[in-house]
Amino acid sequence: MLYRIQTLYLLISIFIYSILIYFYFLNKNITDFLECNFYFKKTILIFLIICLFLSILSFFFFHKKKFQIFFNKINILTNTIHEGILFFSCSKWNKYTLIMFLFFILCICLLYLTNRAIKKDIELIHSINRIR
Repeated sequence: MLYRIQTLYLLISIFIYSILIYFYFLNKNITDFLECNFYFKKTILIFLIICLFLSILSFFFFHKKKFQIFFNKINILTNTIHEGILFFSCSKWNKYTLIMFLFFILCICLLYLTNRAIKKDIELIHSINRIR
């Protein structure tokens, strides 16, 4: 349902990904902090777009809770891989890198909370069906 807490978590996650993509294109300092080659910058953009797309898909599948959990798990895995690539390949840490890193950790936490809330809803529906 659109009025549940997991919808709020997903909307915050979508908002964070949108902000990161916006600042990726807007500010050249954010893309220059990596001091890496062109392909690594494109990899970051691809991971951002994939994570945004998975969050939007999960948001639109609010009636199918199993698909929502599946998309959120894939999104958590994608975020973890992206953070690992960002953490191990970044040679210079400045405020942009730290902010980007913390935003991805925040998104992983939000997606985890979303999965927990969806599972609670599923358990609630099953308990109501048992009572009937």
